[in-house]
Amino acid sequence: MENKKENIIDKYLNTKSKKIAAGCVAGVLLIGGVYYVTRDTSPDLSLKKEVVTVEYGQTYNPVFDQLVKTKGLDKDDVKYLKNNVKIKNGIKNEDQKDYPAVGKYKVTVKYKDETKTVKVTVKDTTAPELNVPDNTEVVKGTDLSTFDFKSLMSATDLAQLNEIQIDYSSVDVNTAGEYTAKASVEDINKNRTEKEFKVTVVEPSTDENTETTTEVQTDPTTGQKKTVVVRKPKNNTTTANSNSSSSSSNKSNTSSSTSNSNSGSHGSSGSSSNKPSSSGNTGGSSSGSSGGNSSTPSQPSKVLKTKYWAKCDCGWYCDTYKSSKEASDGLNKHLDENLYNDKCPGHGRYGASEYWE
Repeated sequence: MENKKENIIDKYLNTKSKKIAAGCVAGVLLIGGVYYVTRDTSPDLSLKKEVVTVEYGQTYNPVFDQLVKTKGLDKDDVKYLKNNVKIKNGIKNEDQKDYPAVGKYKVTVKYKDETKTVKVTVKDTTAPELNVPDNTEVVKGTDLSTFDFKSLMSATDLAQLNEIQIDYSSVDVNTAGEYTAKASVEDINKNRTEKEFKVTVVEPSTDENTETTTEVQTDPTTGQKKTVVVRKPKNNTTTANSNSSSSSSNKSNTSSSTSNSNSGSHGSSGSSSNKPSSSGNTGGSSSGSSGGNSSTPSQPSKVLKTKYWAKCDCGWYCDTYKSSKEASDGLNKHLDENLYNDKCPGHGRYGASEYWE
């Protein structure tokens, strides 16, 4: 009898436990169901920023983590937002570049029936990089308005650059000494860089057998150019032409003298004595004078000309330029084209020589 009672109690307790467990499970399912039913409207869309500024040259990729604020949300809410937020990127990169052009753009963020906009502004606030020589040497009296300072400088920037401007107003090119000039460059977005550089005015050589020229030197490591005034023996072109002219003149005079002498002697041979002889003196004087005048050639007029040349220590040479600026430009072009050529030391010079023609 007692065993039967115990079995009934055990059966009752087991049934009750099962009901309690079932109730707990049902409660959890009910709460979870309500949560999942209501979570479609529970996470709110909130943006980290509604206005974004990007520096020109930088990439910007508007993705969920950059745009949507998730701080304080649990993982399920974040996951739900990621699955339901749609982003439309209105930013386009500049042609052939991996970053957008300067300007204003919009990024649209859609979530259910809600649409929010992020304004993106790309700005260029970076000034150009300008490289100038530490020192530029020029010969006293040089016309600085035609001196090619810009060929000694370089400027770089992501944006398009305007032309380099040179201010040499403080340089007295007629007085030897050291002066300070300025170079500046500006990009199309109005970012400007200015640098000072030294200009040294050098006295030319007073030795008539020495010429003073301006040499362009290039640093093989940095590629930076500078000018150095050098003195060297003059090219013998003028002297040789002058000697040739003198020699020609002397030969002509010698020929004339010889002709006169021979003619004169031939005329005076009519008399073997020094006594006045009508025949001899007349013949000698007449023939000599006539022969001397008729044999003297007329000297062609010569014109003093100037040739402009440029040459490099590697052996390159050109003297067909029409001005010092052309010679300077030609030398700079040669040095630029052979900057990484082991056979070219990167040193050259240009100048002018006079000759008779």
